[in-house]
Amino acid sequence: MQYRINLQEDGSVVTQDGEYLGTWDTDENDHPRFTPDGHTEPLLFHPFRYRLCEMIEEWMKGGD
Repeated sequence: MQYRINLQEDGSVVTQDGEYLGTWDTDENDHPRFTPDGHTEPLLFHPFRYRLCEMIEEWMKGGD
């Protein structure tokens, strides 16, 4: 994988090591959002994909 957190074309979110974290999609304003594996609702969202990836990485470190 190219980045520490990767938003795949198939809607999956994976780490650079290939660990599956959950899914991503966009809201009605085309802003990306992240739903962790095992959750039914998005947990994180941000208008910019790069910042969403940073937020996902921060979430991972927090063990939330």
